[in-house]
Amino acid sequence: MTDYAGQYDISETIQTSPWFQNIPSQGVEKLVQSAQVKHLAAQQYLYQVGENTTSIYCILSGRLRVSITGQSGQEFALNDFSPQYWLGDFALVDEKSRIQEAQVQVAADILVIPRAVVLDVGERYPILYKNLFYDSVHRARKMNELLGGMAFYPLRARLAGRILDLILRHGVKQNRAICLDIKLSQNDFARLCLGSRQRVNKIFREWTEKGILG
Repeated sequence: MTDYAGQYDISETIQTSPWFQNIPSQGVEKLVQSAQVKHLAAQQYLYQVGENTTSIYCILSGRLRVSITGQSGQEFALNDFSPQYWLGDFALVDEKSRIQEAQVQVAADILVIPRAVVLDVGERYPILYKNLFYDSVHRARKMNELLGGMAFYPLRARLAGRILDLILRHGVKQNRAICLDIKLSQNDFARLCLGSRQRVNKIFREWTEKGILG
């Protein structure tokens, strides 16, 4: 059986988390002792819509996509997240079922810490809730920017914005160009910018003909 946890410095991962800044060593140790590492293959779900979750998570390796799905089945990918991203904080405040889903895009190792342990650390060291509050405000601002773009900008602008964001996070310089070091299909881009694959394909063709994309 593969020891996934042995490949990572769990203590450092927790100490550098924005959620656990300035938590005393006793609290960090309690979190470390309760933590487990879960390996998920590509296309597996960390959680799905309607499930109840009782843990928080940190991506240690791979890539994870968080999405929402409409009643008609249309999927909107909120974002793709890479290592050192923490998620699942909603499990700390309620036990309602999830309205989002988190699916692995590239095989991933996920750090899992039980809700009860985090709440216990929070009771002992209330600064945890201050950390969560500030991080929540930061994420809400990013989400408002994303939703504002989806609501008020045409598909071309939404697609361009997604590409620029991916370049900032995953761009690699090659000669006079910048390439993405992750693989995304046209269906992926359609989900990321809330458009159809056919329309996204048409825009990509036009940008390729103009030399904007290679």
